[in-house]
Amino acid sequence: MRLAVFADVHGNLEALEAFLHHVSTQRVDRYVCLGDIVGYGANPGECIEKVRALPQINVVLGNHDAAAVWLSSPYSMSKMATKAILWTMEQLAVDHAAFLRELKETLTMGDMVFSHANPYNPRAWRYVTTRKYAGRCFSGTREKLLFVGHTHEPMVITKRNPIRIAFEPPGHNGPIPVDLKRRQIFNCGSIGQPRDGIPLASYLIYDTKLEEMEFHRIPYNHLKAADKIRRAGLPAYLADRLSRGR
Repeated sequence: MRLAVFADVHGNLEALEAFLHHVSTQRVDRYVCLGDIVGYGANPGECIEKVRALPQINVVLGNHDAAAVWLSSPYSMSKMATKAILWTMEQLAVDHAAFLRELKETLTMGDMVFSHANPYNPRAWRYVTTRKYAGRCFSGTREKLLFVGHTHEPMVITKRNPIRIAFEPPGHNGPIPVDLKRRQIFNCGSIGQPRDGIPLASYLIYDTKLEEMEFHRIPYNHLKAADKIRRAGLPAYLADRLSRGR
């Protein structure tokens, strides 16, 4: 099976369409979206429509998805995120809101677990960027492979021994073999708002037969996406950051 894993679309239709075009050439069998389809960007409804139309798709709940339908408070976020979520609420059709409200927080598939943020306590929305929280992810789950988003930065996290956890960006050197002896966390990065300094949409494909992870970076028209954000009256910073990958 070839499984495409993506996250953090954030209402960025241009990035999502670039991803959909690219992934259509990759012989993918199933899809998992790790949440945050909405928030920040100017096309939340259109992005929901395109994500849920994918064949063999599973979607888990992200923190912006939750805030957009009052499953959590939008006022607990940053001021710009709150403003974007309140605007997003006004754009969502009834069926879009119902779709988000019905999403589960985690998904288990064989020896894999999928979540937007930390799978051991998903509604806490912890960023898995430190050994502390990576260790809690490993100790709080049993599955060998964990897939997360939320940080907007692609990353491979490996539990090398009980006290050593390694963080390694995937780089650009082709497929990454899954470590057959150790547990790992794979962060697929972000489709609509990458934050690793590279303004390209990010996602991964897990080939379960070859036991390999393929990380992909896709160019998209970030100038058009940014212009839509400004014209919607959303904070200019949300537009400006797209060209910087921040």
